[in-house]
Amino acid sequence: MELGEMLYNKSEVAFFPLHIGDHVFIEEDCVVNAAQIGSYVHIGKNCVIGRRCVLKDCCRILDNTVLPPETVVPPFTIFSGCPGLFSGELPECTQELMIDVTKSYYQKFLPLTQI
Repeated sequence: MELGEMLYNKSEVAFFPLHIGDHVFIEEDCVVNAAQIGSYVHIGKNCVIGRRCVLKDCCRILDNTVLPPETVVPPFTIFSGCPGLFSGELPECTQELMIDVTKSYYQKFLPLTQI
């Protein structure tokens, strides 16, 4: 498994051999069986990402989405539903927004000694 910078994983996620890019936000209760997750990707709560899915850079998977196996999510798109289908587009500034979100979240972490 290869992980990029500023990856945030909020809870238990099952990882198989895959590449995860930089500034990726995976919310709680997700199962990720993807082959590749690009950079600047947001996966919402309770999502299931099927076997060998490819999530390109700058995409969003909304809460409770189930992506069927081998789904390819193009850049700057939003997928939702069960099965997960195209439901919208993201702005060109998505990369900058995801950098801000992941850095802000990372800065709020406290060392275990401070909890």
